[in-house]
Amino acid sequence: MSKTKIATNLFFLLGLIILGFMLYKTGIGVIWNNIKLTNWWFAAIIGIWAVVYFLNAIAFHTIIRDGSPEARSVGFLRTLKLTISGYAINLITPFGLMGGEPYKIIELQPALGIQKATSTVLLYMMMHFVSHFIFWMVSIPLLFIIVPNVAVSVRIILAIAGIASLLLLWWSFTVYSKGFVSKALSIAGKLPFAGKRVKAYKQKHLEKIEQMDFLIANLYKNRKKDFVTSLSLELLSRFVLCTEIIFMMHAIRFPVTFTQSVIVESIQSMVGNLFFFMPMQLGAREGGFILVFGILSFPAAHAVYVSLCIRIRELFWTLFGLGLIQVRRR
Repeated sequence: MSKTKIATNLFFLLGLIILGFMLYKTGIGVIWNNIKLTNWWFAAIIGIWAVVYFLNAIAFHTIIRDGSPEARSVGFLRTLKLTISGYAINLITPFGLMGGEPYKIIELQPALGIQKATSTVLLYMMMHFVSHFIFWMVSIPLLFIIVPNVAVSVRIILAIAGIASLLLLWWSFTVYSKGFVSKALSIAGKLPFAGKRVKAYKQKHLEKIEQMDFLIANLYKNRKKDFVTSLSLELLSRFVLCTEIIFMMHAIRFPVTFTQSVIVESIQSMVGNLFFFMPMQLGAREGGFILVFGILSFPAAHAVYVSLCIRIRELFWTLFGLGLIQVRRR
């Protein structure tokens, strides 16, 4: 059995174990009651994420297809599979990106080589982050416009979040233009205990590291059309997924506007990402929903309902994504 197959099987087994734990913690009875309450709206809630993942996959595929012969060997369906299963692994592993990104690199390495596979996955990861930063910067002013009487403490926190997003956006574009692997290893080389090993690794693999930084910078410098296309698709997917809030609230006869759904999704994701180290952001996401529903003067009970609906949708797509790991390419 190849090392790649062993690694993917380990991701699959780990995912099943954690998924079973999540099902146990949520409770089968709670899940079933929410499904009955939401009724056929769950088809729309789950279906809209098929659209989101499709947009994510196109954005990822745009980065992969750089015109090289090896890139042409990676078909779109394979990219779609890696996108869905990668997000499934990220969702259930602690520290968010500790699982999905290595899995994508392992799967792409035979076709692209380790340097290009790593740089491609890192580029898409950055694109995903940047779309979040832009999304937050757009939604914070929307909140101040439709809710003029926001508490001063909330205004200060959101203003800080907006400034932080702007600074992170600026940092991201410096990464796009110069790469960051070499710089990150230089910083890690100053750490106690592991610093000497990191320095030795950098010296040994300096040529490969420089190649990865070149590939990262190449997208922004020489493939501007692909860069803009990928970022635009990622940002579009952020707004498309907001419609699931509209579907959930319609199911309990409490309609909300698209603007309100954008604010709900933005604030809860902002809170959730502060606790990225928790599998499925347990507790943090629920707190984010209660916070933003309070700001919008929505009933707190509806926040609990929406968070449970999202848990059920996540369980569905996580199970589906883990199943895709076992689908072998012909």
